[in-house]
Amino acid sequence: MFNVKIAYKITERRAGDVATCYADPTLAEKELGWKTERSLDEMCEDSWRWQVQNPNGFQETQQNHVTT
Repeated sequence: MFNVKIAYKITERRAGDVATCYADPTLAEKELGWKTERSLDEMCEDSWRWQVQNPNGFQETQQNHVTT
């Protein structure tokens, strides 16, 4: 969907960086009856789409501001 070249450089991990991160949704399906509906590629596309549309992240607005 997006054909964007992103410059990157592979370097040593920083202190606190996660060494490896992965997930297997099998247990969630077995115990909770929850099953993934999207592929990893679709999830990455959606994350990139959101980032492109929201370059400054979440914006605080009166509409979504909750007070207690």
